[in-house]
Amino acid sequence: MSPLALARRPAAHERPIYQWECGVGGAAATLRLFGTLGQRELTLALDAIVERARSPRDTILIDFEHVEHLDFRAAPEFAHRLARQRDRGSSIWLASMTPYVRSLFDVAGQGAIVRQLTWNAEAEALAVERVRPLAGRSVVGGRPARSGAWH
Repeated sequence: MSPLALARRPAAHERPIYQWECGVGGAAATLRLFGTLGQRELTLALDAIVERARSPRDTILIDFEHVEHLDFRAAPEFAHRLARQRDRGSSIWLASMTPYVRSLFDVAGQGAIVRQLTWNAEAEALAVERVRPLAGRSVVGGRPARSGAWH
């Protein structure tokens, strides 16, 4: 390869670590993570999350879809800082985690925290389905009220 061609190729360290995608109409702001994440990259992502998640009304979705590898030695601090931020009132969720990345958190001993923070869209859809039959009906004492009854 010619020196000119090498000069035009971006260096590996120039790849983005994360990218924000703003939520519209009350939707969660999404932080997309990219590539191989070590201690430095996870710290930068955490700093961005702390900066953004200042209000309990702000929902942050951390998307791991494009993460190729995660340094399991950096996973404990990352998981603990996310849990601490959530304990302070921030609404933080993890999403699109591959089985490989999830297993790296498990190896680091952070599987329980990760499962607690993982967004489960299927469970959310089931919860909505359970509530939907009650929509439009009044409930009195845990049972649907009869039509025309005073509440």
